[in-house]
Amino acid sequence: MVFGSQSASIGNATGGLPLNGLAILNAFPTAVALLDGDGVVRYANPECRHVFPDGLAAGDPYTQAYVRGGTGCTDALAHFEAGLREVLAGHAELFTAELGRPRGGRVQVTVSSAQPAGLEGALVIHTLLPGTSAESEDRRRQAERMEAMGRLVGGVAHDFANLLTLISGYSEIMLNRMPAGQPLPQELEEIRKAANRGARLTAQLLGFTRGQAVEPRLLDLNALIGDMEKMLRPIIGEYIDLETSLAAELNPIKADPGQMEQVIMNLVLNARDAMPRGGTIRIETANTELNQADAALHEVAPGSYVVLSFTDTGQGMDDHVLSHLFEPFFTTKEKGKGTGLGLSTVYSIVKQSGGDVWARSVPGEGTTFTICLPRAQPEDEAADAAAAHPTLEGSETILLVEDEEAVRRLLYFVLTRQGYTVLDAADGRAALDILAHHSGPIHLLLTDMIMPHMSGREVAERCRTLRPETRVIYMSGYTDDVLLRTGALGPGMSFLQKPLRPEVLLAKVREVLDRPGRAPREVS
Repeated sequence: MVFGSQSASIGNATGGLPLNGLAILNAFPTAVALLDGDGVVRYANPECRHVFPDGLAAGDPYTQAYVRGGTGCTDALAHFEAGLREVLAGHAELFTAELGRPRGGRVQVTVSSAQPAGLEGALVIHTLLPGTSAESEDRRRQAERMEAMGRLVGGVAHDFANLLTLISGYSEIMLNRMPAGQPLPQELEEIRKAANRGARLTAQLLGFTRGQAVEPRLLDLNALIGDMEKMLRPIIGEYIDLETSLAAELNPIKADPGQMEQVIMNLVLNARDAMPRGGTIRIETANTELNQADAALHEVAPGSYVVLSFTDTGQGMDDHVLSHLFEPFFTTKEKGKGTGLGLSTVYSIVKQSGGDVWARSVPGEGTTFTICLPRAQPEDEAADAAAAHPTLEGSETILLVEDEEAVRRLLYFVLTRQGYTVLDAADGRAALDILAHHSGPIHLLLTDMIMPHMSGREVAERCRTLRPETRVIYMSGYTDDVLLRTGALGPGMSFLQKPLRPEVLLAKVREVLDRPGRAPREVS
């Protein structure tokens, strides 16, 4: 069955999808398919072959795979089709159902409005279910809890992001105003760091089910571990020792700092939970070279790598647990004490970053998780050095649309201090009035996504009609805007995830204004 009125065009072997989107889908350790707005398959990752014996081909209506496999149009399939229709129509964000698997057995199918490849439609995640009805019911309840948790987090994320934007922004302004050597900057710097850490933790909460903005950059793992160490020690408790052995002159990697923090946090917490009576967690880093044979073993390219390992003296695991370790929703913890998403998230992040992760364990003797990540290339290091001191000033005119007054005042201050002319509006209606009556050029529209009366997307659409030359940057702390973060933007449009740091905002504004395809930059 095909839903909606738009049809998919399958162009080439990748269905016209961005390669970064395919990398994300292929990194999933479970079967994942991407559907367009009609319920037609745009892409299916290799794991789908374990669910559908006849394959899941681009261009096929998704539900036909169950009919071909002998499941037939049962009541369960009809119920699933109704839920899928709701997600595709934009009336629901997440839907979970159980279906008979074409290969036999049962499969839990989760349909989400999140699209890592940046297309309208739905992401379909398949989780194979054990055979007993009791275990299936547990999985169903777990999925319902995850859905409820996602809605709760999404509801508070925007307001929390605005608060962190204010804390981080004003502390940074105060730091810049104070002369060196004053006694207060150290305390202000700690406030700023705490706000930034809160921002990263917010992104981590939203990351698995909704996707998150990924901004790879040159990264020193030793420095990251050292920065996190103060935070980790209180979390693991007084009965567990935390040791580090960090290699001198560790090579840099290219990765998203927030994602790497998430990896470290998840593995440290996993080690802590394996030692209820206390023990030792040891974090180590090293440089290494992978030859052809070693690289093939880990499905990566030969070359220079950075190794990050976590060793605990806990209970250990048997071969059965090790074989399922990175599967979503697989957990050995008691009910209510684990989602089964921590290690699968680690796996996806590491794979997406071009590396590999594996575990070795002996029951009663502890466990070691080892991660290898490719060393940053020389061109990455050169680009990072060039971007270390970007020019943030400008003289262009920016239309700022933000319904939260305190955040609007902060952004206005940050932008005007750098020389920009800022026209500010408290909502979409006021923004349209400015667009219609301002006599001069408006080079950039900087708008929040979720506002009363009119959304940022609607404002941008009207702006592009009235002033097609105007660039657009969307801002949001909501999880619903995953389309923007994964590339489903029109030409000249970009996205900023709240909370906003002043230097990140200014760098993005300058980057968007300096892109080719517009008049030369104005100089005052």
